[in-house]
Amino acid sequence: MALNLDQENIVQLIGFHVGPKLLGADILTIREILREPEVGEAIAAPRFVEGITQLRGQVIPIVNLGHLMGVSPATVGQEKSWVLVAQAGSRQVGYRVDSVTPILRVREDAILAAPDIILSGIRSKYIRGVTETQRGLLVVVDLERMLNDEEVAALDRM
Repeated sequence: MALNLDQENIVQLIGFHVGPKLLGADILTIREILREPEVGEAIAAPRFVEGITQLRGQVIPIVNLGHLMGVSPATVGQEKSWVLVAQAGSRQVGYRVDSVTPILRVREDAILAAPDIILSGIRSKYIRGVTETQRGLLVVVDLERMLNDEEVAALDRM
């Protein structure tokens, strides 16, 4: 059986909306996808932490990705939202997003450097690039590096 070399150059992305923006992250960096988990109050939490949830005995802080990126959420009028669990430093963090798309398969060479106009509005050092999908232009981000060192340290102090 011949190997399909094209499969080696495919990246699988989880697409998600934060407000009007379509973002995506490599599926290998996302530990879990939760549909509207129960979120409790986080006492003495940093301002960017929306609350906490428990996942298999581990307490996970929930960060509203839209708030973190300065994007207005689209959850007004929506019944539910989603939480993507990824690693941030030594701990897992849940990032609240407005919606999640099915898995997107994209050729690695189709992920291009992001133009300056995209980089100006969001945390640019965490952007891997952009790619065109059937759903529109998708900004590929690295969720594992979304929080800066100061924010990760604040989570560790919680």
